[in-house]
Amino acid sequence: MARNYILGGMAATQLQAGKPYFKRVIRIDGRGQTDQQNADNRVPAREDGLTCEIIEQGENQGKINFNGALPKDWGVDGELLMIEFPTTLRSVQVQLEEATQGVRAKIMLTAPNQNTKADGVANEAQPVDEGNFIEIKNTETATISSRTKVIFILIEKYADNSIFTTANNETALTGRSNGTVLDAASILITGVLDHEPKAGGSQASNEPNSIIIDANGVERSLRKIWGASDGIG
Repeated sequence: MARNYILGGMAATQLQAGKPYFKRVIRIDGRGQTDQQNADNRVPAREDGLTCEIIEQGENQGKINFNGALPKDWGVDGELLMIEFPTTLRSVQVQLEEATQGVRAKIMLTAPNQNTKADGVANEAQPVDEGNFIEIKNTETATISSRTKVIFILIEKYADNSIFTTANNETALTGRSNGTVLDAASILITGVLDHEPKAGGSQASNEPNSIIIDANGVERSLRKIWGASDGIG
């Protein structure tokens, strides 16, 4: 029985249910976009503000950027999404509800080349190279049973849905296929949020601290994420 319907509430039952979290993300057209293509509306605008990029060089190297980040070809670089939760999550499930042939999603706690130590010496995460991700195909679900404030989803396209080729080589290394206008993916994210309103961040100076550039160009810190470690990246 939900605690809201029990006299005395959580204090009477000591039930720690948490808050449910649901988000559906739809992506159509995997061709990517250049500045000129953006002006021509070649690829539909990503109005939900989840598409981001990791800046790869210059003084902002390693920062998570939403300011002007354009969708990239699913078969070349993949499209990177960052899902930031209102508070930390106790657990999160990501389901690729439906996807066209060859489309997959890598679920990660950090993004490739993300600087997880903006307060000090640079430390760029490499979850894909280190194998610290969960990859799902059409109808599959990834579950992470650990507290986290954000997850990253990398949408990619391959020649088919097979992980291995007929010669037992990993298609992730050789089997990408260029994105097309017909590419599509429906992603469902569900989880259980912490109760505490302050659970979304931490002021501890020794915790990982990445920098986000919002759509308005303003920078802010992102704490309460995982730094490089075995199984994390």
